[in-house]
Amino acid sequence: MAIGVESLYTGVIVKLLVTRLLLTLGLLCSFFLEMALAKQVDLRPLQTEVKDQKRRDTCAYFAVSALIESTIKGFTGQDYDISEEYEIYRHKVQSPWRPEVEFGNTYQLLLNFSNGNNLYLEKDLPYQESSLDFTKPFTPEQTSFFDLRQQQVTRVDYRSIRTKIITQMWVRKPWSELFIQELDAKRPVVVTLKVSLSHINDQKGTFTFSPQINADCDSGKINCGGHAVLIVGYDDEQKVFMFKNSWGPKWGNQGYGFVTFDHVDGYSDQPLTAYFDKLTGPMVRVTEP
Repeated sequence: MAIGVESLYTGVIVKLLVTRLLLTLGLLCSFFLEMALAKQVDLRPLQTEVKDQKRRDTCAYFAVSALIESTIKGFTGQDYDISEEYEIYRHKVQSPWRPEVEFGNTYQLLLNFSNGNNLYLEKDLPYQESSLDFTKPFTPEQTSFFDLRQQQVTRVDYRSIRTKIITQMWVRKPWSELFIQELDAKRPVVVTLKVSLSHINDQKGTFTFSPQINADCDSGKINCGGHAVLIVGYDDEQKVFMFKNSWGPKWGNQGYGFVTFDHVDGYSDQPLTAYFDKLTGPMVRVTEP
């Protein structure tokens, strides 16, 4: 009888040890699985050089042109430096959108590319220090600057660039998850972020935002506004996105910065991306004068 009790006791101890071992292994597996699932994506190799919008309210143009430049580079392997000044002219004159203001609408700007079939380069139509008044008639000099029929300029023809509106209408996911899906497919994302000028770290390249900062923005205590950037990567462990800015290569990390998933989830607007439709014969061709 004593032997039976001892065997029973030993069996219980063994079961406890096995259970503890399994729990430990489960925790270890969970830890290593989380480590394995932690992911980083960096699409900077698909980007063109960082540009500088200077003191003009033109971030939307730079963010959208950066997206198109990246889309073309991913397709051709070549860098194309799009003329933002021409895109401003096209946005305000050819397809008029609020000519009384300088800033642009990222969706309309991207549609101009997807509905069009050519673009022009920075070397031929360079960015200007100040904006034109698009509510007044152009001077002869201004007309000549944009009259491409009278100029010998390079034209880049393309076909089958498509616009994609990233939306939460059909799927209940935070913006960060939807952005990650696009970045995993090597598609950068244009987005307009709500930012506070007093909570931007130019050296580190970070935008800080929170419910309290947002309340201070809405009450007028601090100066805030929308700023369009191109999201080009993420770190799933740190919960941050990397973005390409348009404040020159000396800003932040060689012109790139970081914004948290929470910032994107709570304080962003109008996310967009673009791609070449492979089913409709995409192409890019340079026509020299």
